[in-house]
Amino acid sequence: MKKKEFKLKGFSYPLTPLGRSSIVGPYPWHYGTEYLNILYRTDPEVIASYLPYPLEPGEEPDLAYVAFSRWWSLWEEDSDMPWLNPERTQYLEAAIWTGCSFEGRQGQICLHIWVDNDFSMARGWFMGFPKKLGQVFMTDYHPLNPGMARPGPGTRLKGIASAHGERLIEGEMEIVDSASPGELPRPMGLPLFHIRHFPSIEKGAPPSILELVSLGAENYRYGEIAWRGRGKLTFFPSEIEEHFALAPVEILGAFSFSSGYTFDGGRVLYSWV
Repeated sequence: MKKKEFKLKGFSYPLTPLGRSSIVGPYPWHYGTEYLNILYRTDPEVIASYLPYPLEPGEEPDLAYVAFSRWWSLWEEDSDMPWLNPERTQYLEAAIWTGCSFEGRQGQICLHIWVDNDFSMARGWFMGFPKKLGQVFMTDYHPLNPGMARPGPGTRLKGIASAHGERLIEGEMEIVDSASPGELPRPMGLPLFHIRHFPSIEKGAPPSILELVSLGAENYRYGEIAWRGRGKLTFFPSEIEEHFALAPVEILGAFSFSSGYTFDGGRVLYSWV
């Protein structure tokens, strides 16, 4: 039987006759981000349990970091979205990252991540981010507020992540001095390896998609100033989440910086199905 033309349009759900309602539009996607990152060591065996073949642990197998981040994003097809509907361009995230390697190439992978906007969660699933909805809060000082601190030595920053009524992670930073973006420690800044997964609709069948991908980045840039300092990180147990096994055993430092880049697609490296 000859297949008929599929007439619904859209890059993603919902598919419609006009295709304007997609929760996420097509590549390229443009990002600008402010980060509060706390670098730490944890149990390397727990990290390794998240890395299926052909992924392997990174050069420092016990190294991880939590990133609290504030995002501004848009897809190029709807470049007027920042003024048309600002809600579609802004969100906050909290994520646990670790180093890994693929065929000797060093990279990083996101193990857990919570975000406060549905379009970012959907887009993350397309890219292999294990995103879930949550609530994220970050210190944000206004430069003209007479009662607020200005970023610099001694200034304190904080990030909080919670979900489904549970507080999950708190991270704190006390700025010590400035640093150049090139001084940010690994695995920050390494290429991204992620696992894309989509279950089959047939009971008991293998996933329809289960693949390792690399994510590209173009037009990468950093803000002029990065801050480094002392960090504090607290993980709270959860009845639902599994992040607590990745709790810190040693805090190595904290970093605050901003960056921007363009995502214009990735590459499939390996498929398990």
